[in-house]
Order: sequence, then structure tokens, then C-alpha cells
Amino acid sequence: SMTSKCLCIETRSAANRLTRLYDDALAPAGITVTQFSLLNTIREADSPTQTALAQMTNLDRSTLARNVKALAAKNLLNIVAGRDARTRKITLSQHGMQALKAGVPLWLDVQSRLENKLGSERRALLAELLNDLTAAEA
Repeated sequence: SMTSKCLCIETRSAANRLTRLYDDALAPAGITVTQFSLLNTIREADSPTQTALAQMTNLDRSTLARNVKALAAKNLLNIVAGRDARTRKITLSQHGMQALKAGVPLWLDVQSRLENKLGSERRALLAELLNDLTAAEA
């Protein structure tokens, strides 16, 4: 019989619960934690292409495209033609900037509550463990 829980299911379950906590906290800003993170990355990257954004977020292209489409549908970002017809640059709209601005204190609140719950040593350990677990096999 299996003596331990499946690591994948265990971490996915924890990730799902964390996602709900962050999504609930960000609800007043009208965005999810995935959207918040994406808007923040776009702002920091200063008009990235969809390809660059996929690399920065570690999302596969179809997942990223779906998320970008959803944000564009909510008027949170603009997709503008790049230097040639094939590249499109992604920028935050005015509405996107406002949503991100509204989200920052909400995100900081839930983030600091969870980090305080763990304490700095265990927070650092968690980052290390997750990294070790998912690093390419030796």
C-alpha cells in the first residue's frame, strides 16, 4: 500500500487553497491572483510580446493566450501591433493600471499575513523545498 500522499496532489491541493485565498482578497479589485500577477509582469516588462510574456511567466503559449484574451475582454490591457504584423505588444490600459493599483494593497495584505504565519525561516525553507522538488532531475 502507498505509505505517503502523492506530492503532486498534495501541492496542487495547497495551491488551489492558496489561489482561493488570494482570489478572495483581490475580489474588490475585480481581478484574480493570476490576472494580478500577469498585469504586474506586463507593467514591469514594459510592453512585452506574447512570446516574451510566456517565457517570463512560465505559462505555455495557449494558457497565456487564453489569459491575455480574458484580460483584453475586460479592457485591462491593450494589444498593439509591434514592428511587424506578426508581433503584438501588450500594454496595460488605463483600466488595467487602476485594477493593478487597487490590487497591490490587497495582495500585500494577504501575502504578509501568510508570510507572518510561516515566519521568515520557514518561508525561505518553503521556497527552497519547492525549488528542489521541481528542479530538473540530477
